Amino acid sequence: MPLRLKIACPGCGAWLVRKPGGRCPACGVEVARHVAEARSREESIERVVAVIGTGLVVLVFALTMGLGLVEGVLAYAGTGAAMFLLARKTFR
Repeated sequence: MPLRLKIACPGCGAWLVRKPGGRCPACGVEVARHVAEARSREESIERVVAVIGTGLVVLVFALTMGLGLVEGVLAYAGTGAAMFLLARKTFR
């Protein structure tokens, strides 16, 4: 589930929570294109993270098939932590 994207107005820097008529409620600057570009960029980042995460799960599964339960769980936890640290900017 994607996180709610916080987008700042390019004119005044206010957070755009509500955009009546495609304009910033604080300063009136046109923000429709800015918001669409930010959402498109965020969706691209989410797709890349999903593909890399899926690849890591498959890789860890392939590498840990012969291990026991505890070792497998530790391998998955380590991979999840590494994924989070590498992509932590996308989670903010």
